[in-house]
Amino acid sequence: MAKVVCRAEHISKTFGSFRALDDVSIEMEEGQIYGLLGSNGAGKSTLTRIMSGLLSQDSGGVYYYDFRLEENYRELKKLFSVVPQEASFYQGFSVRANIEFFGIMYGMKGKALGERVEHLLDWLALRKFENRAANELSGGYKRLLNIACSLVNDPAIIFMDEPTVGLDPAIRKLLWEKVKELKHQNKTICLTTHYLDEAQALCDYIGVLVNGRLIVKGEPMDLIKKYGGYRILVMKVDLPLAEEDTNAIKNTFEGSQTTVMGNTIVISFHQEHSLENISLLTQWLMDRGYSVTSSIVREPELEDVFLNVTGDRIRGE
Repeated sequence: MAKVVCRAEHISKTFGSFRALDDVSIEMEEGQIYGLLGSNGAGKSTLTRIMSGLLSQDSGGVYYYDFRLEENYRELKKLFSVVPQEASFYQGFSVRANIEFFGIMYGMKGKALGERVEHLLDWLALRKFENRAANELSGGYKRLLNIACSLVNDPAIIFMDEPTVGLDPAIRKLLWEKVKELKHQNKTICLTTHYLDEAQALCDYIGVLVNGRLIVKGEPMDLIKKYGGYRILVMKVDLPLAEEDTNAIKNTFEGSQTTVMGNTIVISFHQEHSLENISLLTQWLMDRGYSVTSSIVREPELEDVFLNVTGDRIRGE
């Protein structure tokens, strides 16, 4: 059984009359990437700030290895690190000096500090900028420097707040690779994002926050199976379908949304047994003298889950 390394229990937080979090509970397991998914203002950053001790909650508790954060903060803060969305380094320092400085702040020195700095410069593709002032870096490399400064003490648990917002595709892909590598090092990562493809590609477990409430949680494929809705089949045959064949298809798939346009068939299937039905349809068409020229199935994704459970599309910046 996987070990729970961090948990938040019944967290609530208000700012004036605004309720940012309402009785939210999550558990993070060792080596897991836990995705907090939601639109801007859903409460993702507020929750991670509370879980990392940067903000106090109104009620509830945060625990690391069953030790309450508020009562053991000095000891527990060595276990985790936060990669904020905004720049958290010194703009006038060089890249190398920034990483060294944050290492010293964590109590590192000598050979251990030097080896860690060298590793991070190479691992995060910052070597060619090591002597450049941080304020001269592009936005993407500033984000990578942010990560280097946050990981210099090699924490076991990492909170990453919207790490790929505004990044170009190449840097975003690099960052995805680094997150996966951290998981392979058995790091536990809490990733907040409003990018659904990012959550689906990286996360082992997902919690969906809406207006400060955790409305669903689970493994991505389980959520897709439960809340994702329909598979959509787009099949083309070599000849326009005869009217009697069109009617036969619609009658066979009664209850599904079926459209036939010339030689194109579009059917929305419930996920259960849908692949069997597609196979049977293909065979039936061949028996009727048609040749299937193409067949594409669009699988439901996390975007469908979010839309189905919230009634709205996820909103970013």
